[in-house]
Amino acid sequence: MKMEHRKNNMKKISDYIVSFAFLYSSFICFDKSADLWETKKYLALIILVCGILSFIAVFRYSIAKLIYYLINKFSKNEKK
Repeated sequence: MKMEHRKNNMKKISDYIVSFAFLYSSFICFDKSADLWETKKYLALIILVCGILSFIAVFRYSIAKLIYYLINKFSKNEKK
């Protein structure tokens, strides 16, 4: 039982590390996009989109919970 508890804690820690990595990469993308905005707009837009997607990935578990909640809510309404 203790091994499962330790595994869950390690998974939580690794999830925090991955979320931090996504957040850090989004800030790097936003900064690089701001630097390139005046000279290379198309490249800046591509990097900006990558930064936005990376920032959204930080909230991937919250988004998944919301989607599963909506799916369950609407699937229960269809069964009635």
